[in-house]
Amino acid sequence: MKPPKFKNPNEILSPWKVMNVFPESRTERGRILSWCLYDFANSSYSAVIAAVVFPVYFTQVIVGNERGLGDLWWGRAISFSMALVAVSSPFLGGVADHTGLRRSFLRIYTLLSVGAVASFALLQPGMVLAGFTLVTLANFGMEGALVFYNAYLPDVAPQGYQGRVSAWGFALGYAGSAISLLIALPFVQAGQYSNVWWMVSGFFAVFSLPLLLRPYSQGVQGKPGLIAAAAKGFEDTLGSIRYLSARKGPVRFLISYFLYEDGVNT
Repeated sequence: MKPPKFKNPNEILSPWKVMNVFPESRTERGRILSWCLYDFANSSYSAVIAAVVFPVYFTQVIVGNERGLGDLWWGRAISFSMALVAVSSPFLGGVADHTGLRRSFLRIYTLLSVGAVASFALLQPGMVLAGFTLVTLANFGMEGALVFYNAYLPDVAPQGYQGRVSAWGFALGYAGSAISLLIALPFVQAGQYSNVWWMVSGFFAVFSLPLLLRPYSQGVQGKPGLIAAAAKGFEDTLGSIRYLSARKGPVRFLISYFLYEDGVNT
């Protein structure tokens, strides 16, 4: 995919003008749109489940928060799910790189999150452990899927346009957040919370389909067996750790980025 030739490479173009000249083919435009729509899809989870509606429902209704237990169990579920992502993602990312299974992993993680969110409708007050388990699975699926989703960007756009395409994804993501919250609001006002979880699950699933069903090629030559790929993924992870430990710049960047993200999330 060749980038277009502009008179001034640094000029700021509207998305509409860019889309008229970049990318060159309908297939490439479809690839970009399907990638961006996944951000539109998963933002329903980010807005309704992770941020606005479900945390309150979980802490106040499922657990009860008179003594702060609801907040405690919510924090446990989110922390545990993120720990699982942190431990497993480097290893599974290496496996995906060597086997061409990136889309398979993306599908599995997405379906896990979608199914767990739909299962929220089964929760009743007092079902603390079941709620903890489903929240852990839903968040693990959502956050784990992002690892493989983000890895698609180099396949979607050439290097000089990856920032622009990524920004389109973010823009659609914010639109997805707003739209899903507007759809959820009448159900919340009516106390029909099961409909909220089903809506988010369906929203996430439907708008993920263009990316999950679109064929992509990772260009993996001579795919190794699963065990060999797992060993290679583990070796790559150790190699990355050794690489970072020998260089101050990347380590400082990662630490500062971690602290920044921690502040934003708090």
